[in-house]
Amino acid sequence: MLHIATVDALKQFDLNITLGQISPDCSDYMGEAVLVNEQLPGPAIIVNQGDRVRVTVRNFLPPSEGSNITGAGLNDVAVHFHGIRQYGSSYADGVPLLTQMPIPPGGEFIHEFRVINQAGTFFYHAHIGLQEQTVFGPFIVQENESDASEKYDDEHIISLSEWWHVSRTSLEEYMLGPQFKIIPEAQSVLINGRTLYNINMPSSSSKCAGYSVIPVEHGKTYRLRVIGATIFRTLGFGIASHNLTIIEVDGEPVRPYSVEYLEVAPGQRFSVLLHASQISGDYTIGTNRRWAEGVSRGSNGMALLSYDAAHGTDNTYRLPPNQPNFPVDEVPQWIWPNLQPKFGVDPIVHKTSSRTIKLRATDQKMEDGTRQWYINGIAFAEPKRPILTDLAQGRRRHPTVGGTEAGAVDGYDPYLGTYPIEYYEIVDFVLQSTHVPGEPCRTHPWHTHGHSHWEIANGPGEYNEARDGLVRNIPHPIQKDITLIYPQIDPDEEIRSNNTLATDQVGCGWAKIRILADNPGIWAMHCHNSPHMIQGMMIILEEAPELISFPQNFQF
Repeated sequence: MLHIATVDALKQFDLNITLGQISPDCSDYMGEAVLVNEQLPGPAIIVNQGDRVRVTVRNFLPPSEGSNITGAGLNDVAVHFHGIRQYGSSYADGVPLLTQMPIPPGGEFIHEFRVINQAGTFFYHAHIGLQEQTVFGPFIVQENESDASEKYDDEHIISLSEWWHVSRTSLEEYMLGPQFKIIPEAQSVLINGRTLYNINMPSSSSKCAGYSVIPVEHGKTYRLRVIGATIFRTLGFGIASHNLTIIEVDGEPVRPYSVEYLEVAPGQRFSVLLHASQISGDYTIGTNRRWAEGVSRGSNGMALLSYDAAHGTDNTYRLPPNQPNFPVDEVPQWIWPNLQPKFGVDPIVHKTSSRTIKLRATDQKMEDGTRQWYINGIAFAEPKRPILTDLAQGRRRHPTVGGTEAGAVDGYDPYLGTYPIEYYEIVDFVLQSTHVPGEPCRTHPWHTHGHSHWEIANGPGEYNEARDGLVRNIPHPIQKDITLIYPQIDPDEEIRSNNTLATDQVGCGWAKIRILADNPGIWAMHCHNSPHMIQGMMIILEEAPELISFPQNFQF
């Protein structure tokens, strides 16, 4: 945990970004990685609800020439506080060229914000290229004692991440280069930054710490904060012989709901209660790949739940024979329709929306061989300067709301390159997935900055406003900041009138999410599958820019 300096109720933290050589999976591959305070995961930031927080991010990476990422240098950095809504502090959101300049080697950036009306499990991570493979750490907001209705004896943080046996820069070059074909599977899935790549033989050339150990005492109840810090795969997560009781999703309390396993999308977080009621011993904490068509479901992401005993070095290399069970069949929507908000459904869910904006995601192989994602046929383009800087300096024109600008598509302002929304609008976004029939329909975990949202409906195939506009098939919508769009193919839409498969991209599943525009700012909204994001699966919401406030020390 980070050392906390407290001055006048201000909690201060330092995140120092450095390079290190690591082998977190005890393999023969020793790779150069970008780290936070020389740790993987980075140190936990722990604050209380309502705290004022100052985080100083310092870039100690070496200077470099060239870049794989548009708008940022190879060793530039930026850090985003995922799930923190940043009420009144859009400038602290940590998105390069939207809210700030990338931090160059030798530079620093100070994020100062207050945690308003939020408590639960969050995390911070890099927001340039694929640095977030190793640049991440927990951000925990403790509830006020009067709000903590679920009782438990202790808690543990469990971060799930991926580790490729190739450098970050090489992976970026492949994802953005002409050789790209598919996103490769990570060689290892890590639990709290550790696993064994070869379960039978840890490498003698690496300093192998073995599996992570989560200690428990018989008869006690634990809150496990599970953080999906993966950048590609949705993972199943389970513990042998133990059920998990979900009590929080993405920082929002839910009514307790017991499951055998979790389905954790990139960027998603859960709090679950674990009752340590089994016979004392070791139990396998395991993962598997979900919605992974054409690849093995198996995963080497393992750890140990250990009762009443401190582990020595030797036995952190061995797993007990018990294993968690993951179903072979995958069901769209998992258990989401069964979850209910702890304090009832927000009345905003039942109001009439101001408008509906459909975001249809398609991908295309370009003439140079690279892969590009489009939203409504428009490729994401990085601004040349941070949008907030232009607003603060009065160099940006007022947006046209509602898509009346010439060339506008579904609310998009082509002059500004954003989707303008007005203060306190209720806006529904339809997140539309597509594929070419006969090819896989991929899952997409969409993330909203500056807002939690409500998923109010979903369905198969292509969303049609006349047919689907009034569909409400989520019984008790909960607030969250990640919604996974599941593959839901409509066979009738796959076939053309001549009884042959369609050759263009057709809809293969959609979800409708609702946002209340109560937070003026410049907000990213993107797929949290990071390769998809850097290939263009991202938009910008420009929310009530005339109401955005700037601190006196705003960093231009």
